[in-house]
Amino acid sequence: MKKISIIPSKQPINGEITVPGSKSYTNRALVMASLAKGSSEISEASRCDDCGVLVGALRQLGIAITRHGDGISIIGNGGDFKEFRGEINVGHAGTAMRFLVAVCSLVPGEIILDGSDRMRERPIGDLVNALRHLGADIQYVNKRGFPPLKISGGVLKGGEVSIDGDISSQYFTALLLIAPILEEGIEIKVVGKQVSPSYIDMTISGLRDFGVEAINNDYQEYIIGTESNYQPSQYTIEGDASGASYFWALAAITGGKVKVKNIDPRSAQGDVEFADVLVKMGCKMTQNSADKWIRVIGPAQLKSIAEIDMNSMPDTAQTLAVVAAYAEGETKITGLQNLRVKETDRLAALRAELKKMKVKTKIGDNYIIIIGGKPKGAVVETYQDHRMAMSLAVSGVKTSGMKILKPSVVDKSFPSFWEELESLGVKLIRK
Repeated sequence: MKKISIIPSKQPINGEITVPGSKSYTNRALVMASLAKGSSEISEASRCDDCGVLVGALRQLGIAITRHGDGISIIGNGGDFKEFRGEINVGHAGTAMRFLVAVCSLVPGEIILDGSDRMRERPIGDLVNALRHLGADIQYVNKRGFPPLKISGGVLKGGEVSIDGDISSQYFTALLLIAPILEEGIEIKVVGKQVSPSYIDMTISGLRDFGVEAINNDYQEYIIGTESNYQPSQYTIEGDASGASYFWALAAITGGKVKVKNIDPRSAQGDVEFADVLVKMGCKMTQNSADKWIRVIGPAQLKSIAEIDMNSMPDTAQTLAVVAAYAEGETKITGLQNLRVKETDRLAALRAELKKMKVKTKIGDNYIIIIGGKPKGAVVETYQDHRMAMSLAVSGVKTSGMKILKPSVVDKSFPSFWEELESLGVKLIRK
């Protein structure tokens, strides 16, 4: 399938959907269960491509993993890996790359960890330096600071380490995930401001569910002591708040009502607060923690937000940019410094595609300004980025002429996205 054409809805979008399990929680659980000694069961797991990549890599490293529908059975090894020599390729899966750099440092042998051409452009140096400081033997195969990597593992002990906080929270998560296996535990100092702090909350929440207590000292220091050990778990994955954002956005721009189920309003996921952002733009919201749903009701006319910091929920920044394109006035979205090192340079990509839609924007190192109005239809690129595809698809429900190229990229995090869109009455033409 080369492209999808979206037919605008003549009516406000009204309805409800159930989002699948969170990719972020699933990937964390896969590593934690693999490092626990014994059998764990993960239910309602994401079936996305990124999680499949991590499952495949962990199997290569000798972890017994069985998938059955939305469930995953894992027999963990307590961090006691057999020697492995060979190559692991993660393709476009950035989370898998970061987590595996740390995990492979525990594995005796020699591993070449590689990815796609874009992955070879995504920085990994700060995480490599931190792991080297803890005792890892990691060498760059080509360009310094970037994959591919040669990892000669099995010698990590732990201890104190400092790492810049402004590039990726996944660096910190990778270290925290292996900390319970390290003889000396870990004490991580954050240099500067912690980017995407909600993802640290998710990690610490998951660790607790697998029997590990982590101390978070105001996002400036994280500590896991030597007494902490992973325990096998019966673990249920929360619904994906990032995926929910696109459907709340549909209600916002069409003046409709969309209820997203399998979302806990009390979740540690920062993206659950995207609904609150839409309230600032004139929407209404209702929610139920017991039954786990949030409904957004769109206004007759959206209003802009003078300035909003999305550091705690950067994965919804593209969605917000698209919504802001339909709002009266100018919206400035800040806290986006790490969007430049995602699947694509998301700030540059947004500017380019919104320009095709006759939407005026300005971008800087960590912000984008959207001047709202009446976007026009366009054939838009997705840059091998699932979030570009899904956020721009929101426009197609309101604006005629929207065509999304390479739409299957959504499989990276939300394989059923297009089907869920159709379940709300949106008409698609696949070619």
